[in-house]
Amino acid sequence: MTRRTRVRLLGLLLAVITLAAACSDDKKTDASASNSGAKSSGSSGAFSVDTGDCPAEATEKITGTVKVGSTMPLSGGVAAAAFKPVAAGLTAFFDQANQKQELPGYNVQLSIEDDQYDANKTTPAVATLIDQTGVNLMTGMIGTPQNLAVRDTLNQECMPQLFVNSGSPSFGDAKNFPWTVGILAPYNTETSIYVEKIKEEFSDGADVAVFYTNNDFGQAYRDTVNELATDAKITIVDTQTVEATDSSPPTSQVNSIAGKKPDVIVAAPLGAGCPSFLSELAKAKAANPGWDPKVYITATCASTLILGASGAGADGIFTVVSVKDSNDPKNAGDPNVKAFRDAMDASGADIGDPKDYATAAAGWTVGEATLAVLKQAAASPDGLTRASIMNAARNFDYHTTLGRDGVNLTSTGTDDPYMLESMQVVQYDADSKTYTDIGPLITSFEGKTQQPG
Repeated sequence: MTRRTRVRLLGLLLAVITLAAACSDDKKTDASASNSGAKSSGSSGAFSVDTGDCPAEATEKITGTVKVGSTMPLSGGVAAAAFKPVAAGLTAFFDQANQKQELPGYNVQLSIEDDQYDANKTTPAVATLIDQTGVNLMTGMIGTPQNLAVRDTLNQECMPQLFVNSGSPSFGDAKNFPWTVGILAPYNTETSIYVEKIKEEFSDGADVAVFYTNNDFGQAYRDTVNELATDAKITIVDTQTVEATDSSPPTSQVNSIAGKKPDVIVAAPLGAGCPSFLSELAKAKAANPGWDPKVYITATCASTLILGASGAGADGIFTVVSVKDSNDPKNAGDPNVKAFRDAMDASGADIGDPKDYATAAAGWTVGEATLAVLKQAAASPDGLTRASIMNAARNFDYHTTLGRDGVNLTSTGTDDPYMLESMQVVQYDADSKTYTDIGPLITSFEGKTQQPG
């Protein structure tokens, strides 16, 4: 057994222990540090990862084939049903990129391992991708606990963990985990926007209930509401949870909330739990005439197809978006949306019936951003290496084809480690199954999101 393999196995064991401890403690911290730290010459200089303690592979030139890995829930219940189109979108993008030779001199080989949205399965899945597939980078892995389970190991291995599909603020710790970068807006920033809207509408104060998935994902929403409640004159009258693996309708939780008659509900269900929560809420509202709370729901539920499955229960909810809604007929004439939808149709991928283009777009966007990073790294003086890939991701400014006007993915090392902080508040209309923009695009959080530590 080589030293590097022993280090990797130790890292995997520590990651599992760390995850178990984290799941038993609601207050998340990021005190641990990667063996390979970050270097930055300041706000005006370019970020560069420190490769002094990295294996030789981190700085070796990648030739011919770029092997890209990811883990996603492709089977195993409610998460797979909701997120499977993400894998289809990512696969379709790289298939098209290879056909068009968009990364000159290279072929991109994508391998996705099924972790069933179970962090205990993510660790061996990533080990398979590294040891057997020989990936050069990971990208678009789904889930907060899943990504946290392997973050230490990937940073010790100096393996790029790009565009984590989670908005946990912990993925903005560029100092301690320089090889990890997220793509979603931080959940604490998203929740802060909701709290600001609540303050605007209820200047004299509001009774608020919080419903969340009981893992790192949902707890980020809960913690932010709790932190900002006093200043916003918010009284939290009820807090209810659901487990990420629970496929049962949250009837008792919603009935408890309804019994408190809050003015506002901040909700963070997950995947197929989104329509389940909204359907139960519709029943509770019908049973309590005159009670019609404002509902702010996590952006991970923002697919209009997912909301459409909720029927009247989703009518009037508020959320945030940063990309164009590929499900909305009014965007059918947008050339970028049309090109994307045509590509998905041509791929023959199963993205549901009716087709959930919006969820598939999440995978497509990760693929597009990953390709942009690869191009930037290949053009660098060092050529295409794992280190240059990470440096490109940390010095990045890119507008995706499906992004809303004014929304770019930007990162400037440790100064601004969060790719996405601009969001548009929208309100859903159940009759038309479309969104209406509420106010202007919010850009005031760019570069200001609180980082871990």
